[in-house]
Amino acid sequence: MRKVLTIAGKELRSYFVSPMGYVVLGFLLGVGGLIFALTYTAPQMEADPTYIIRVMVFLILLMSPVITMGLLAQEWASGSIELLMTNPVRDVELILGKYLAAVTLLVIALAASLEFPLILEKFGDPDWMVVLTGYIGVLLAGMSFLAIGLFASSLTSNQIASGLLGFVMLLFFWLIGWLGYNISSKIGEVAKYISVFENIQDFSKGIIDLRPVVFFLSLIAFFLMLSVRTVENRRTA
Repeated sequence: MRKVLTIAGKELRSYFVSPMGYVVLGFLLGVGGLIFALTYTAPQMEADPTYIIRVMVFLILLMSPVITMGLLAQEWASGSIELLMTNPVRDVELILGKYLAAVTLLVIALAASLEFPLILEKFGDPDWMVVLTGYIGVLLAGMSFLAIGLFASSLTSNQIASGLLGFVMLLFFWLIGWLGYNISSKIGEVAKYISVFENIQDFSKGIIDLRPVVFFLSLIAFFLMLSVRTVENRRTA
C-alpha cells in the first residue's frame, strides 16, 4: 500500500506542477458554472439539482481522457516505465497508484463544485437527498470514466492517441443506451444495461439502486484489470 500511495502522491503533484490540474478544475467549474447560471436564472426555473448533476457527469466524461491520457502513455514514451519497474513495483501497484491520483483530482473537482447546490440553497429549497445521491452517482460514473481512460493510456505511447481512444470508448458507453429505445430485443436490453447514461438516471432522481452501483463497480474493476494485464504484456514483450 505504501508504494501505491507514493505513486499516487507523485502523480497528483504532477497535475498541479503542470497546468493540467488547473485546466481540469477550470473547465469543470467554469463551463459547469456557465451552464448553471444560464439554466437556473431562467424564469420559472425551480431549485432542482437534477439538471446540474447530469451536466457534471457529461463534463467529467469530456475531461476524463485529458486527466488519464498521460498516466501510462507518457511513461511508455519516455522509457521511465522501465526505471519505475526496477524499484521494484508490481504492475497492480503501478495501476492502482496512477488510478488513485486521477480519482483524487476528481474528488477535488467535485468538492469544489458543491458551490452549485449551495448557491441553489440561497435562492430556493433544493432536495439535499437528491444532491447527495446525485454526487454519489457522479463519483461512481467519474471513477468508471477514469478506469476506462487509464486502460486507453496503457495501450499506446502517444498521449494524443490515448486521449482520443479513451474519448471514443467513453462515448460508446454513454450513447449505447440509445439502442435500447430503437431495438426491441435482448440486444436493446443489454445496450441499456451497459449504458452509463441509463445507469446514472436513478442517482439524479435521489434513488440509490444496487444494480447501477454494481454496474459501475464492475466497470471500474474490469478496466483496471485490463490495464494491469496490458502493462504485464507490454513489459514482457
